[in-house]
Amino acid sequence: MKIILISSFFVVVFFFSIAQKPHKYTESEAFSLIKTLEGTPFKRNNHPNAQWFPEAGLGLFIHWGIHSVAALDPSWTMIKNCPWAGPGYFVGREKYYQLVNEFNPSAYDPDKWILAAKQAGFQYVVLTTKHHDGYCLWPSKYGNMNTSKYMNNRDLLKPYIEACRKYGLKVGLYFSPRDWSNPIYPIPYPDYDYKNKGTSDKYPDNINQQKFDEFFDFTIRQLSELLTNYGKIDLLWFDSIDWSKINTYSERMHAWLRIIQPEMVVNPRWDTNDPFKHFGDFKSEEVSWGAHPEKKPESISDDDWWEFCNSWSGNWGYSPMNKFKDIYEVIKILVYARSFGGNYLLNIGPAPDGTMRSGFYDECIKLAAWMENNKESVVGNQAVPNWQEISNVPLTKNGNCYYAHVFTEFKGSVNVRLKYPPSEVLLLSNGKNIDFKYDKKAGITFDLNYTDRTILDDVVKIVLQ
Repeated sequence: MKIILISSFFVVVFFFSIAQKPHKYTESEAFSLIKTLEGTPFKRNNHPNAQWFPEAGLGLFIHWGIHSVAALDPSWTMIKNCPWAGPGYFVGREKYYQLVNEFNPSAYDPDKWILAAKQAGFQYVVLTTKHHDGYCLWPSKYGNMNTSKYMNNRDLLKPYIEACRKYGLKVGLYFSPRDWSNPIYPIPYPDYDYKNKGTSDKYPDNINQQKFDEFFDFTIRQLSELLTNYGKIDLLWFDSIDWSKINTYSERMHAWLRIIQPEMVVNPRWDTNDPFKHFGDFKSEEVSWGAHPEKKPESISDDDWWEFCNSWSGNWGYSPMNKFKDIYEVIKILVYARSFGGNYLLNIGPAPDGTMRSGFYDECIKLAAWMENNKESVVGNQAVPNWQEISNVPLTKNGNCYYAHVFTEFKGSVNVRLKYPPSEVLLLSNGKNIDFKYDKKAGITFDLNYTDRTILDDVVKIVLQ
């Protein structure tokens, strides 16, 4: 009787463990699955393995593709009168797509890219698998712009993903839903002129949704390839659909992604076309916030996950002639973002041969030097969103430790009004203890010796009792 009971117990445990194990979907299974789903309102991913994102701190954005051949701003150089592009940017659709015949990265070594990123303190990487131009960095079976058509089935994603896993960085894939190479997609700029935006619709209302449904199937087929053929993906970065007057199936997309990749974090740029529907695990800020990073983004609440992205040098793509942002500016934006609870996604564009543009590794070394002593103040920590109410310098925290960020231009005494006295106050750059005063009303006050100041952010660790 005991033997029967014990055997029954192990049978139950065995089948229970199978039921709890996530199913690994094949590409065809994933595509078929989405057609069966009703959809669910978007909720932030509460899976334990998705909680890395709000504490990641620093990510590396990589824009790479056929545009790199001519050092062009990705995709947008096809659009005349694009307002954010500089003079001389426009090349037109025909010349742009001719670059596909020249893109063949003979010196591609993502292992070197990712190692440098790891040493510089980056925690995750996001690579453009397909920009708006539609060119796929993997041998997709769908569409006419991919490495199966132009690079003898070469897969540029696999070595990138393997390098990220090798060095412990989270794997991010950028995927633009709008595909200007697909004849079904209604480019919202008639005659490829930005000034014509919104002047006409490609499809009449009675077939608009039908056409989107055809395009949606194409998109899901490509996403099924990405999300089933490369193992676990940590972050999916959409970049808008830009197709009006249609149901984008955002809730069905949400349900599908949570099943196919349950641990994956998703950005907000799958358009819902409905002001009452939300999409995305985090909010996204781009470029403009960097002009005044000392101000919390207006769209961000204290409990939001969010990310700010801008370019490290030049446009989003390969920009060999542009200077890099000064290391001090990069660190300041990172600190301000962390103080308000955001991550900083810093972009670089590799060369068309697969090497990184000149200067990248030097800038990584500079960042690594600062991170060596100060990483704990910006990675794996939490925000102090009200820091401007209690401090005259930006703050971040981790448990009972606060980090006061003293920028180069700051002069005078640092004052941080905390409820409890510190047991220790020390300068992270050299480990020296700092003399301080504490008062219940005035809080903690200290000065940094000018001989200990640097030309970057001097971080002071305040350990509370």
